[in-house]
Amino acid sequence: MKHIVLVLIAIALTSCSSSKNIKEDALLYFGKTQCLGKCPVFDMYLFEDGKVLYEGFKNVTLLGKHESKITTEEIKDIKQRLEKIDFSAKEKLTRDIPNTVLKFKGKKLIAQNNEEIKDLLILLEKIKL
Repeated sequence: MKHIVLVLIAIALTSCSSSKNIKEDALLYFGKTQCLGKCPVFDMYLFEDGKVLYEGFKNVTLLGKHESKITTEEIKDIKQRLEKIDFSAKEKLTRDIPNTVLKFKGKKLIAQNNEEIKDLLILLEKIKL
């Protein structure tokens, strides 16, 4: 019995770390955080090969984990828009407004005023899951 528990723990730890490594290899992380109301909460990871991993948590049409694929042309367009974003910009965050979080090339942007990134958000929200 003791050995079975140890094997299950090892499997759980391995699957968590491999999942984390996959997500660290993502071209882009795009997520929305919760607010005090009914804001959508989700994580989305885009990879160079067009693979898209999505997990919806709250107040979204698709709950749970989903996988999709986008074209290399769509990836190219997204990358071009990402290159134009100032990831060093800091914004005063308000507690009740959801955050849009972007991670790209080791840089992270947390925004509530999505004006600067609205063109990118339009592209990302068109991804079919």
